[in-house]
Amino acid sequence: MKSNDDSRAGHKAILGRLSDYFGFKLSENGSVLSVENVYCMTNQKAFAYHRSNTSLIHHLQRAHDSKSDPCVFIC
Repeated sequence: MKSNDDSRAGHKAILGRLSDYFGFKLSENGSVLSVENVYCMTNQKAFAYHRSNTSLIHHLQRAHDSKSDPCVFIC
């Protein structure tokens, strides 16, 4: 995982190959607010999350193509 910065404060990374890009928002006490919503670490856009990475990968391809690691799409 990449080093923590301001965009990651208050977030817990999802598991797997997209952990550098998406995370769950945390409450003030450090618990996950909702496991049904995941947030893009780059632009803080919220996505429904039901253990499927398909919509998250599509978001990276559309919105952050030049910034994303190519391995996310093919590995």
